[in-house]
Amino acid sequence: MDLIAAWEAGTGAERERLGPAVEAALSTAGPDLTGRLALAERLAELDDRRAVAAAHLTAILDEQLRTRASDDPEVLETRAALAHAGGGDATVLAAVLADALRSAGPRHAVTAHARLRLAQAHERAGDTAAARHLLRRAIADAVRGLGPDHRRTVRLRLALAAVYERDTIRYASLHRGALRAYRSLLGAQRQYHRTIESLERVHGPGAPIVLASLERLADLYERMGTLGAATAQYEASLQWHELRHGPDAPETRAARDTLARVYLRGRHPERAVPLYEPVHLDPAEGEPDEALDDLADAHLAAGDEAAAQEVYERLFALLAGRDGPDAPPTVRYLAEVAEAFDDAGAPAFAVTWHERLVAALSRAEPRDDEALTLARVHLAAARDAAARR
Repeated sequence: MDLIAAWEAGTGAERERLGPAVEAALSTAGPDLTGRLALAERLAELDDRRAVAAAHLTAILDEQLRTRASDDPEVLETRAALAHAGGGDATVLAAVLADALRSAGPRHAVTAHARLRLAQAHERAGDTAAARHLLRRAIADAVRGLGPDHRRTVRLRLALAAVYERDTIRYASLHRGALRAYRSLLGAQRQYHRTIESLERVHGPGAPIVLASLERLADLYERMGTLGAATAQYEASLQWHELRHGPDAPETRAARDTLARVYLRGRHPERAVPLYEPVHLDPAEGEPDEALDDLADAHLAAGDEAAAQEVYERLFALLAGRDGPDAPPTVRYLAEVAEAFDDAGAPAFAVTWHERLVAALSRAEPRDDEALTLARVHLAAARDAAARR
């Protein structure tokens, strides 16, 4: 089914967009229980449609039990999916897994499904050790029985990577947890790399689920301070977004902004500026304040005070027009820009913003004399610094 294929290649927002189509296809599906089960199982992945999916799964299970035993593999698939749609009760899922192991064996797809759902239930309950142990055993059996590229194997790997990722962050915050954090980080990297390899073989390197996995790996690298590896992953992700969606698509813009932010963290502002400019220098309505601010900061970090001044002026005009020139958000912005130029060692530009800040505080009602006095002191200091240049 084209709908199922699109679902498997997508993730996140793509699957949310497919939700109505999956629900409509499920409502009009014929008597084919296998096809209905495939649709209902996927619909249950969306939190806001689980109740609908549970109703369909209940009906499918009732029809299956009229002609099949309760431990038939397809019946077990439905039971596992229904338990997940109903909130993932660990006791119910453990019973499904026991039946799957007894009737289908450890390497069957239904056993992999039941193990995944039970591991997710353990993780929700905070028992990451149980989830990790179960997933590691499940992956070994799934690779031997289903193959490394089977969707069940891939789902198990993604789930284990997520567990390792949470363990990495948790251990890093503990005293003497650095070694365990590093081992968990390596475990997450290994699972993400193997998952990406499988997904590329099945769906192609530019599929949404491949890009999402690349970005999750890059995000993990970034949070652990491995900016070189994170940058390489984000660069690859941006290239594929540009090829798949085009340069101006929302997904591409988000990837471009993320890469620019990483460049700034890695002290490469000269690389960040070109990534912001194609998007944020267009005179589009509703430009995001944060994006313009990031662009100005990138110019400032690159040593181009004049370009930073131009962008800061644009954002000031936007804020003053929206909130008013003397509104608290606008006044805070004046102070932030003045401080940014002070910190960058550009007092000539800082003076302008300090003067605007003093004028705004002088007009404010009621007047904050303490803030006004402090602003005047900073203005005098900026003028002295500019005079010495």
